[in-house]
Amino acid sequence: MANRQRAEARRKAQAKASRSGGGGGAMGKLGIWVALAVVLVLGVGIAIFTSGDDSKASTPGAGSSDSPGGVSSLPDSQPVTVTGEPLVRLDEADSPDPSVGVVAPVLSGLNFNGEAITIDPAKDGPYMVVFLAHWCPHCNYEVPQLNTWKHSGAVPTELKVIGVATAASTSGEFYPPSSWFSNRGWEWPVMVDETQGDGVAGKAAMAYGAPGWPYFVIVGADGKVKARVSGRVEVADLQILVDNALAA
Repeated sequence: MANRQRAEARRKAQAKASRSGGGGGAMGKLGIWVALAVVLVLGVGIAIFTSGDDSKASTPGAGSSDSPGGVSSLPDSQPVTVTGEPLVRLDEADSPDPSVGVVAPVLSGLNFNGEAITIDPAKDGPYMVVFLAHWCPHCNYEVPQLNTWKHSGAVPTELKVIGVATAASTSGEFYPPSSWFSNRGWEWPVMVDETQGDGVAGKAAMAYGAPGWPYFVIVGADGKVKARVSGRVEVADLQILVDNALAA
């Protein structure tokens, strides 16, 4: 009897242990499925988050030339004040030039960044004013030549050189002029001319009698015009022109 009771107790204990083990296995499988579901949800979330970052990364940065703070956003027209009588328009068929010996008007304006800039030879010494248009093929040739001239050390130390960005055209090649001057490596100050219409001479250029581009005007320390020339000029010829003008 006692033996049967002990055997029955062992059977019940084994049956209980078996039921307990089966329940634990089910719970283990459930835990595995829950873990897999969590991993899947996290994976989808990470993919969406990463995709959003990539789209932001493709946006141009604040420093690019197409951004609000870039070079291309700078103005292509600034107000210009002309003090004095304008020069007659240069006609190279006229010899001698009727404006040589005439007092040149003072030009007051702004650069691309809105900083004041004045062309007053009688106050600041002799000037060579170079009027340039971004779309002009001769201007595109001339700027590197002028930079080479500067680097050669042949530019007279007393001569101030200043560019005037004129005749801006929104449909012209290499627009806007601010980007053009930067890309061509212009190394002197630049006054931005006041527009008088798309692609035509601005207010400053008209006051100095510009017939075309590039246009050079050399004014002595006495404020009088010494020489004017329009079109492509080789460095050797420009050197002669400047030396003769400053000696006059």
